[in-house]
Amino acid sequence: MKKLRVLLPAILLIAAPLLANAQAFSKDDPIGAEQVFVTTEAEGWVSDHTVFKIVDKKEAAGRTTLTISAISSTKEKKDAEPIETKLTVSIIYTANEIITPKENFTSAVSMLEKEFDGHKVKATFSGDDPAIPMQPKVGQKLADNEIRANIDIEGITAKMTLKDSDRRISAQERVSVPAGAYDAYVLEEASTAKVSVLIISETEKTTGKSWLVPGMGEVKSVTYDKKGKLMSTSEMISYTK
Repeated sequence: MKKLRVLLPAILLIAAPLLANAQAFSKDDPIGAEQVFVTTEAEGWVSDHTVFKIVDKKEAAGRTTLTISAISSTKEKKDAEPIETKLTVSIIYTANEIITPKENFTSAVSMLEKEFDGHKVKATFSGDDPAIPMQPKVGQKLADNEIRANIDIEGITAKMTLKDSDRRISAQERVSVPAGAYDAYVLEEASTAKVSVLIISETEKTTGKSWLVPGMGEVKSVTYDKKGKLMSTSEMISYTK
């Protein structure tokens, strides 16, 4: 039973491609453009440092697709050894939306295999492609999104559900981050992450605010626990083209 409980937080690594949402490239940025984001816990220690870099760019049928490498150093606890990860994800820009395809999640399977000492991992994904508006408007309500994963680790079956709900643009304001000051729109939403392995399951509910720059994406976000207590802050600390 204890072994199964150890699996639960590790399986959440499959959600790592969601960090692709936490970048603010424009579709007009060139290959080689780079952004660095840092997440700081409420207690003051850094839990994540991620370098995003555009490695490819394609335009077709009115869409621009950026292929982005994301190299991260992440810690679960202040004194824990950091986990180094490298993912390649894509972001799609249309006339109306910035979309994170759920297919990005397949890039995290190799991370799980490494975490589980080389054991073979199979995963299938279904649900929505998370999206934000290219040009947000105050008062705008956004569709909920949900991503589901069925994961098999050499005979051990796990399921994961990630859901964002009550998504709305609540305000327009100027936001300052180490990378600069931007005119942004505030996206508020509630998130639920549920992981289950056989008869064991864990659920985490949070709420958050993100500052979205039109045509780009998220330059800052804050996350609160279910009681409304600040958990962490993520912000862009550099942006080079």
